[in-house]
Amino acid sequence: MRRREFLGTSAAVAAAGLAARTAFAQSPDAVNGAKKLKIDAYSRHLHWLRTPDEVAEAVIEMGYEGLDITVRTYPGHVDPEKVATDLPPFVNTIRKHGIPVTAITTNITDADSPNAEAILKAASSLGITHYWWGTFRYEPGKPLMQQLDALKPRVAKLAALNKKYNMKAMYHTYSGDVLVGSALWDFLYVLRDFDPALVSFHYDSGHQTNAGGNNTWALNMRAAGPYIGGISVKDSVMEPASAPPAGGGPFSDHPNASAAERGGPPPAGVVPGGTPAPGGATVGSRGGRGGGRGGAESPNGWRVRQVPLGTGMVNLPLLAQVMKEINFSGPIEVQCEYPMGGAENAMDKITIPRAMVLGTMKRDRLVLKQALTAAGLS
Repeated sequence: MRRREFLGTSAAVAAAGLAARTAFAQSPDAVNGAKKLKIDAYSRHLHWLRTPDEVAEAVIEMGYEGLDITVRTYPGHVDPEKVATDLPPFVNTIRKHGIPVTAITTNITDADSPNAEAILKAASSLGITHYWWGTFRYEPGKPLMQQLDALKPRVAKLAALNKKYNMKAMYHTYSGDVLVGSALWDFLYVLRDFDPALVSFHYDSGHQTNAGGNNTWALNMRAAGPYIGGISVKDSVMEPASAPPAGGGPFSDHPNASAAERGGPPPAGVVPGGTPAPGGATVGSRGGRGGGRGGAESPNGWRVRQVPLGTGMVNLPLLAQVMKEINFSGPIEVQCEYPMGGAENAMDKITIPRAMVLGTMKRDRLVLKQALTAAGLS
């Protein structure tokens, strides 16, 4: 999308604002017999907006139908240490704008994580039902199945806490050889001993496509069907590490675009759209957090680069088809992790105009909406 195209998108966004407010309240719950899915915005990409009113106005401008709120340390929108006092007014203000809030993103790994019970208690009191959960790591050199068995007591303890507060944990999936759940089958082996109403997957389409080529990801998704509690949709391509930096952002011609967005050389140790990783490894967007997950440059010189939805390897029509097959009904959101003025990396300041960030996030929503509509899910 170039600046001329964006102007048209901006006008459409503005014109749709009031209609979107009404649609939130009036949309039917089902279309053609399948449950209607509402697409959430992810507040991680809106950290540069600090008040709930600002965030809500942005969500409405983009036409999203709900919001997943980050309950994480700054720049997260709600501080976990103050969740009891700060989450209710934030959520209630968002809802006053007609925007549903059913999910939050947390750093909860298990029931003993800092503030875990306080977060679930506060969220449950507000009628929130889902939250991001994870992530477990493998210990090198130890038998994998023994490690998975050792996780079961920790999952059991979290499931009990979720039952207490009527919450569903969604374990976010990544790709790579050090994080549990990358293969999906591995953590499904653990989850199958527990109620999917309490513990589930937060299925990441980008990472799972990277981890399961030739549509292996679709086979995995069907197998995990009842345990797919939520879905995060994003896209990427695999390219030679020797390829010239390609940017990937839709506003590379804007004078305030970053070097990566313009296609210029990124900082050392960073793939366009990515972040530095421990030890200087080259990884995809957010790859440094947690280490070794999708995007790592392979020994034979390939890398993953994040791109706008519908322009990469993710098969959106097939994704929507499988969602329908497994009767998926949980929250679904879009992650925009390609260069977007800092918004892709949860920054509290952006380097391109507000309207451009919102315009590109709206574009991804429209692409996903088209795939869902074609499958009878929207």
